[in-house]
Amino acid sequence: MLLAIDASSVTASAALARGGVLVSESFISNGLTHSQTLAPLIGAALKNAGASPSDVTRVAVTNGPGSFTGLRIGVATALGFAGALGIPCAGVSSLMAAAYGALEYEGTVCAAMDARRGQLYCAMFHMKQSVLTRVTEDCAMDYNSFVSQAPSPVLWVGDAASQCAREGDRIASRPYVSGYGAALCFLNGFTRPADSVIYLRPPQAERERMAKHPAAG
Repeated sequence: MLLAIDASSVTASAALARGGVLVSESFISNGLTHSQTLAPLIGAALKNAGASPSDVTRVAVTNGPGSFTGLRIGVATALGFAGALGIPCAGVSSLMAAAYGALEYEGTVCAAMDARRGQLYCAMFHMKQSVLTRVTEDCAMDYNSFVSQAPSPVLWVGDAASQCAREGDRIASRPYVSGYGAALCFLNGFTRPADSVIYLRPPQAERERMAKHPAAG
């Protein structure tokens, strides 16, 4: 059984999948830090599936881009769980995991997550008959620049979906990453080392330090 974890944005999720089929998923968006919510979410997913930790044979975790703190908590939790059981753990793209939430859609899917200060973490995909193909690499880009590049019609996913969908002939989908989306990334072979966290931008504290001391940057 695969355990897939996401803590890349304001929400957190844990899902269990067997043979590509979702068995159980727990999701939360309550403003609490992921260090408080992630372990209970995993416990709830296991309980709802009638499973125990020993039933998990693989772990997947979104490891970027996204919230600096959330990614660290998610990756540390996933690695700790996998390490305790001696099972493999792999990382997946947060943006691709969001795009996999649109399996029913046919056409261009744009994944966009709020990166603050008018920027997005973003990537473009194409979905056809539930097969997801990457069109662009994950990147950090100015909001207006990415939105202006998106075709119409397009399905937006990610926590910035509603904001982006206000522009033109666009549709906002589920505005969050899901644990099951992370599981589908893993099951379709879109993996990378879990501990290679992809931030795309320096954390906020580092950006503020560089703004005050540009020569040091």
